[in-house]
Amino acid sequence: MLACLASASLAILLTGAVAPGEAGASEAPQPDRQLRIVNGGSASISDFPWQVALLDSRAGKYPRQQYFCTGSRIAEDLVITAAHCVTDFMGTARRKRLRVVSGRTVLNKTSQGISSLVEEIRLPRDANGKSKYRDEGGAAVWDVALLRLKEPVPGPVIKLAGQDEAGATLPGTEVQTTGWGITRGFGARAAKRLRRAVQVILPTGVCQRDNGRLYRPELMICLGGSRGHASACNGDSGGPLVSRTSGGRRLVGLTSFGDIACRGNVPSVDTGVSNARIRKWVKKTAIEVSGVDPVGAGGTPAPKPRWCKVPGLRNRSVSSARRALRARGCRIGKVRATRKRAGKVRRVVRAYLPVGWLTPVGSRVNVRITKR
Repeated sequence: MLACLASASLAILLTGAVAPGEAGASEAPQPDRQLRIVNGGSASISDFPWQVALLDSRAGKYPRQQYFCTGSRIAEDLVITAAHCVTDFMGTARRKRLRVVSGRTVLNKTSQGISSLVEEIRLPRDANGKSKYRDEGGAAVWDVALLRLKEPVPGPVIKLAGQDEAGATLPGTEVQTTGWGITRGFGARAAKRLRRAVQVILPTGVCQRDNGRLYRPELMICLGGSRGHASACNGDSGGPLVSRTSGGRRLVGLTSFGDIACRGNVPSVDTGVSNARIRKWVKKTAIEVSGVDPVGAGGTPAPKPRWCKVPGLRNRSVSSARRALRARGCRIGKVRATRKRAGKVRRVVRAYLPVGWLTPVGSRVNVRITKR
């Protein structure tokens, strides 16, 4: 099912799908309250100096207990995060509970970094003043917010990918996501230290098959671990999705929603902050409240790796599936039989990686087949 990827202390939008296969249909998404980096690796804040942690001061004694979402500084006094992370803090009294921690790798290491209060929260609004953000059954639309800090925090910030840097978000681009979210599905505690995972931007069709009409390509980015292994999870909501360019690293997405079990072979969905409509709002608002243009320009994206694009395998014989995979540059992996029985020819009923997934050339794709 789908669910937002905020942490247990606050509601998040991370929606999940049915058991991965070629049917591509998701169950009705449900809200969830957690998010993490699954099967990633440790990271240092010195490598991602714009990264911040969002804490609720009333949620526990220690920062790791208070943590619920993440974000990025796009100006010294301005943080970008997911809207679903902060809607519970819109009132003045509630906003006083919100803390933004910068410059800290280990959440509970209070001697490190700076803890900031939030002066103002901005959400995108329509001409009538109504918030554009909404939760559509676990999928978040216009899932972006800006937090103005009471005091500026010195240090490096990150820019959004600009209009002439669209190559930084094309399918096949390797990206990095970071956060302190849980590290296995249905876990209960945030990670002790910052973690990161390398992922790949997937073709739009992968998320459209998984999420149906809930996936809005003009507002969102589809991504996953290239081997179906790594994933963001509960608590990673609002965190940065970063792409490399010749002009430096660029912010292209914010962790938004995905599989509630955080399975790596189910696609995740990020808010596309470098998509034209959202980027325009972020730029306008940032200049208005901070006097800073947060959008980059002129960067050339890093070369894309070669990928095997997984073909449709459902209802193929094993030999046909093997040939189809070989033609794309990958191979068939483990072949396991289900309890379902078929005719004389065994047929594929499920592939570990769904149609259109981008996996490294030479990868093995596991399948399940019918028994004779």
